[in-house]
Amino acid sequence: MLTTERLAPTDVATPPADADSDRPSHGPPREKRRRKGHLAVLVVSVLLISAGVALLGGVMIAPDAVEKIVGNTEVAVRKAVHEIVAPGTLPEITLGPEGGMREMDQCDGTFTEMISYRMDEVLPLYAAHHRCGGDIILGWELGERVRVAGSDVIYEVVEERHTPKWSQVELLKGMTGEFMVQTCYYGENKMRFLALAPAADQTAP
Repeated sequence: MLTTERLAPTDVATPPADADSDRPSHGPPREKRRRKGHLAVLVVSVLLISAGVALLGGVMIAPDAVEKIVGNTEVAVRKAVHEIVAPGTLPEITLGPEGGMREMDQCDGTFTEMISYRMDEVLPLYAAHHRCGGDIILGWELGERVRVAGSDVIYEVVEERHTPKWSQVELLKGMTGEFMVQTCYYGENKMRFLALAPAADQTAP
């Protein structure tokens, strides 16, 4: 009786199930892909969480509370992503030209030197809206080392002060350092001022 079944040739070797184990290892690229994968998962998770919080807040929470939760989450995640993507590098800000609210509202990612804050016993002040890159300083702590774009000097956060929005400049008298940076907190009637001074140890990490 004839059959139409085709038999596999006996002279063709079937590769073993673990044939890939004999191939050269590609450790670094594989590790890099794994790291990017983790980062992608982190970013997607944050987007989903932020969207969920905003949706929940629109129904159950006051708008200011929603802004505070979402904003603080963004600050924490951005700091964590920086440590993953650029481990060992210092956070950096860019100081812009002098001006006022009009210059700040341009939202170009720089900190504007505020003319209205110039006063004896008050350090030069550079400010930025939190939604325009200013929120980077909300993740800084006392003693943290940072960089200023275009400068080789490593700075350190040496003092912190908080005031309500639109407070008198006199409240900033006596802060020590070379200059200050300022932004507003998310969802709060509060501004954060950090004084920066050249770090004693200028060795880059």
